[in-house]
Amino acid sequence: MRFLKKCAPVFALACAFALVGCGEDPTFEQSLGFSDGTVAQEDAPLLGREYDTSLFYRNDLTLREVADPGVIYVSEGEEAGKLFLYGTSNSLSVRGIGVWQSSDLVHWDRCSVAFDPSPQSWSYSNIWAPEVVYDKTSQTYYMTYSARNSNTISNGGKYYANTYIGLATASSPLGPFRQYTGTNANGDEIGLGDPVFDPAKITAVNGEPCEEGTYARYRFLDSSYFVDEDGQIYLYLSRGQDRYHILQDTDINYEAINGTSELWVVKMKDFASPDYASCKQITKAGYNTVEGETENDIEAERAATERINEAPQMTRRGSSYYLTYSVGGTSSNLYSVAQAVGESPTGPFRKLSKEEGGLVLGTEMNWIQTAGTGHHCVTKIGNELFLFHHEGADRYTIDTNNRAIGYDRAGFLKNAAGQEVMVANGPTSYSLQALPQAFSGYRNIAPEAEVSASGLKEGSDKAHLTDGFFASHAYGAIGETEFNAGETATVTLTFEDYRKIRAIMLYNSIDYNKIFYQIARITLRVRTEGGAYGTATVNNVTFPLDERTSYSSQELMFAGSNLVLDFNEIAVKSIEITFRAPRSEGVVAIGDIWVLGK
Repeated sequence: MRFLKKCAPVFALACAFALVGCGEDPTFEQSLGFSDGTVAQEDAPLLGREYDTSLFYRNDLTLREVADPGVIYVSEGEEAGKLFLYGTSNSLSVRGIGVWQSSDLVHWDRCSVAFDPSPQSWSYSNIWAPEVVYDKTSQTYYMTYSARNSNTISNGGKYYANTYIGLATASSPLGPFRQYTGTNANGDEIGLGDPVFDPAKITAVNGEPCEEGTYARYRFLDSSYFVDEDGQIYLYLSRGQDRYHILQDTDINYEAINGTSELWVVKMKDFASPDYASCKQITKAGYNTVEGETENDIEAERAATERINEAPQMTRRGSSYYLTYSVGGTSSNLYSVAQAVGESPTGPFRKLSKEEGGLVLGTEMNWIQTAGTGHHCVTKIGNELFLFHHEGADRYTIDTNNRAIGYDRAGFLKNAAGQEVMVANGPTSYSLQALPQAFSGYRNIAPEAEVSASGLKEGSDKAHLTDGFFASHAYGAIGETEFNAGETATVTLTFEDYRKIRAIMLYNSIDYNKIFYQIARITLRVRTEGGAYGTATVNNVTFPLDERTSYSSQELMFAGSNLVLDFNEIAVKSIEITFRAPRSEGVVAIGDIWVLGK
């Protein structure tokens, strides 16, 4: 779909001044023609309007019956500039891994079956949670995945009917991926009947030696690779609940193992060779550390009945390591992504609390626009981070047979204690969000502007206006800027030089009692191609308080609700936003200001 802006020419009156302007004193004032980024269509529902896909994406949940996404962005070669998404495929009856590709983060094409294991494979059914990494040295794509082992002892094989970790490789992101076979760096012969990580071969845990076979019956799933800056490879796993009752007749504390899951890490000699002596437990479900001294408030709220840590991902920033993972059961509406932070890829890690920003991505109990936003992957698209996750396809509940894929931008902010933590702009639902610069050619340049503000509530920080993140919850590391109600407030963004911009996005407060309803005036100081200087203005633009942004009967704001001004590219030196709160008391808050420019 090609989006056509239905707006007046921006500088229809400016051309007369093109040869007259002297210095930068404004010589004209012109109304700014703009759209809200969507196209009004007869008989089309408001939530389904077509929109400007050159600048924005929207979580329309078009990828359905797929879950547990693993997503890579290819930056070189024949497939450069494309995203490839792999997932647990209900449409394949979880007997294979599908792959979808996108060149714009909006339209997704199903390409093929990326991985279709041999009938002789141990992993011929219940194939879940693929993650793919690319190794430049070998020019190979490595897929790690979980599956239930069919090469069982009861059938004359070597393994229990439990979940194990597999490996498949390909020379193209489209596949076909083939199960890894051969002799690994440990000297182990890996055939079609063998997983790449065999818990029976663990020889030590947390530095304590153990007899081989001790962990043979344990269930491992949700694996992901992380390659550190020194080239060392790590495999992160979830030691899962004993859903198949494999441990029931052992001396192990069955109730403790059956009711919880935890995260582990193992160093790898290469992508196919675990260093079994390096296995280490890095989380304890429900607690901030593996010692279990203090409970984690996020898990107490969101994983009270099923104490589960699963779907680990590792991200490094500077000298800090961010372990993000899912909490709670995958069928819960509160299935969420949380984080723990450490100074080493193997920990120790400490889970963050709600107030510290520990909840990276998650819903609240009363939300009606998204449900169960968990099992994520962290994907770098150009210079930007995105979190891909699954959620309920109907937006109200999680149905494991009908999950869909959503995605939102992520990054880092300092919390109130001064600690840098991972944050996310989401989960979003019906609102337009900015595409990555890699696809649109534009980025948010608001953080590069000098900001001044009047009418601020005492103690409020104007830095929240342009930090690049809007709050999705009433707690956490992301803040809002508050203004005194009943007063006229002005926010001005000034750039060092004229910048080419295409859109302005004003994010409302997540608190229904603090929202703004109308912006009285937006004034842009502009320069024409002919060299004339002037102002382009918008008067009395109303925030769209409708089913795309809120649920008014419950006084509920949807995360990421915004006011969008989408226009033809213009050169801008400053942006002045003036508004007046309609209430005589209290405060009005702005979540964030985005300026899409170059």
